[in-house]
Amino acid sequence: MKEKLLLLSNLCLFTFTALFLATAQTSLWYQVFGYFPGPALWIPCLVYIALQRSTVETLVFSYLVGFVLSTLTTMNEGVLITVCMALSLSTQVFKQRIFWPGSSYFMMTCGFAALVFHIYHWLAALIFEGYAITNPQISDWLIEALLTPLAAPLLDPLFHWFDKMTKREQPNEI
Repeated sequence: MKEKLLLLSNLCLFTFTALFLATAQTSLWYQVFGYFPGPALWIPCLVYIALQRSTVETLVFSYLVGFVLSTLTTMNEGVLITVCMALSLSTQVFKQRIFWPGSSYFMMTCGFAALVFHIYHWLAALIFEGYAITNPQISDWLIEALLTPLAAPLLDPLFHWFDKMTKREQPNEI
């Protein structure tokens, strides 16, 4: 029972962290920097879970993140959840092919995830909603993909602390 409670508390900590970071991204960033594209601050949460957890835990967290973040965007909720799940599963597949321990890998994966998020969003909108994104802001996508890895090393110790508090063991090396 205690193990399930620790797992639930870990999941809640990461979900609330993703919500807080996405809120800072959507409101605080525009107050300070205007319309200059900002980093996707919530993506490191999703990438960390995808790198450190099993596929089932990753899918549950992806669903929760998609559901929680749907209040912060005009994106269709089903499309957002689908994109979050595809992004986290892609991260796990990438981890099985190429992996090394350390913050540089985490930063690189967050950068790729920030870029791939927009590609998945474009594809999911085309498939599920019947129309593609009419005006893609490719330069904004690239700037976001370059800024997101800068937030990753700041968040990585926090995520490890969450795991230590909730007694989550780090996975063995591949």
